[in-house]
Amino acid sequence: MIRTLFEIPIPYTGISIPIYAYGFMLMVGFLVVVFVARIKAKAEGINPEDMSNLGIYTIFAGILGGRTFYVIQNFDSYKYNILDIFKIYEGGLVFYGGLVASIAAIIVYSKIKKHPVLKTIDIVAYAFPLGVVFGRIGCFLNGCCWGDVCSPDLLWAVTFPKSVDANSLIDGSPAFLHHLGLGLVSVSDSRSLPIHPTQIYSALGNLSIFFIINALFKHRRRYGEITLLFCALYSVMRFVVEIFRDDNPPLFDGLTISQNASILVFTAAVTLFVIGRVKLKGQKRLS
Repeated sequence: MIRTLFEIPIPYTGISIPIYAYGFMLMVGFLVVVFVARIKAKAEGINPEDMSNLGIYTIFAGILGGRTFYVIQNFDSYKYNILDIFKIYEGGLVFYGGLVASIAAIIVYSKIKKHPVLKTIDIVAYAFPLGVVFGRIGCFLNGCCWGDVCSPDLLWAVTFPKSVDANSLIDGSPAFLHHLGLGLVSVSDSRSLPIHPTQIYSALGNLSIFFIINALFKHRRRYGEITLLFCALYSVMRFVVEIFRDDNPPLFDGLTISQNASILVFTAAVTLFVIGRVKLKGQKRLS
């Protein structure tokens, strides 16, 4: 866990500005998505500059939506510390909240620019998994979105350290604090129990999704199919990864909020994809 990558000193002040790993990796992911989307947009006949501008609106919408969903999901942690809601650099974004907000931003921007909405969303959906890869690496460095306890014999099992603040009070990592609260470790322990590196699972899953979409992009039959394909693949991957996570409590049905959302998104995506293909039966052109 490396929450702070480095610090930038301000001359003659004795003050340094910390660069947090989570925020830095989000920025890297954003730049990668914009770069890849610009290349794909040019190939699809859309002005790459419009994709750069869209990226700015989308990232703000995604962060706002993802953070809002996270705060609602973990409201007990914030109801007595309202200002902590704004500490995004500490982690805490829910993918599906960010997805809904981002799609809304893309639709509005596409309408304003008079671009085909589904075509534009497909371009973003093509590049988006790469951004999530870097975002999940940021989660790993930050220590959030941690996994369930696993066997220490698991070759890729990880542990997260106990960290203390300036007053020598224990303030992390999230996995260590969670295990401490459950009585699985004591204050004298220096690290959490071995856990699944679910952040890396998710990063590898999204990387796989990108390669699948890249291979199938040229086989799409109508605009919007790439977006539906991404939603279906991500839903399956997220449902599986949630099994190994330990930071999201299950609901009444034994599934987490994200697993329930994954079922709904997968069902809707597959249904719309099949309906679209049935309507195109006998047609060969992209529509």
